[in-house]
Amino acid sequence: MILRVMNDGPRPGTANMETDARLLAEHCPGDDPILRLYRWSPWAVTYGYHQAPDTFDVAAAADRGWDVVRRPTGGRAILHAQELTYAVVGTSPCALFGDTLHQTYTTINRALMKFLRELGLSPDVSDGESLEEARGAVCFQTAGRHEVTVGGRKIIGSAQRRSGEVFLQHGSILTGSAHVDLLELLPSSERTEGRRRELITATTDLSRELGRELDDEDLDGLTDLLIASFAEVFFLETESVSL
Repeated sequence: MILRVMNDGPRPGTANMETDARLLAEHCPGDDPILRLYRWSPWAVTYGYHQAPDTFDVAAAADRGWDVVRRPTGGRAILHAQELTYAVVGTSPCALFGDTLHQTYTTINRALMKFLRELGLSPDVSDGESLEEARGAVCFQTAGRHEVTVGGRKIIGSAQRRSGEVFLQHGSILTGSAHVDLLELLPSSERTEGRRRELITATTDLSRELGRELDDEDLDGLTDLLIASFAEVFFLETESVSL
């Protein structure tokens, strides 16, 4: 078994979500796992598979030049702006990813947490959120079960979809604070300075934790480190592939 790696760089939102959905649809039980890393250009809002798009102002997103796309996974809306995004496609049940959704999350989180530790951070995994918190429209307002935090603040949000004996898990690793601008698409009652401060307080990002702004060269280096972290935790050699 090898880890097939797709390093796609910045792409439009529709292309990113179509690629993730295609990888899931074409994956067969027992195939080598796939790790895909990508970013977003232009910025994009994605909303969960079961979330109504009228939760936020689609026209306002278009005015800002942001794509609006439905994810193949569940969860709540995210503004993909300053982040690295990962996707893992694999088989479950299997020895590597376990038999259950929880075991698969745990395996992938081990790689994500190694990546953060290599940066000198001390990550943890959230115990979850209340039912009331889970009803909110914004993904990063709270940390659900299996999501990765630093200092009690959410830094990685993930979602998973299972289809038979294969799964797709993808997630956002925040590299800056621009994700909070999603509030600009919500009803006026949500677009307050207090609400913005709450979201900033609930989250952190790599720029904040490392004490500097991250440029494209930094993001390329972080992508390489992320690939190495997954390969080491999975005990697999890597091979670069493309669709």
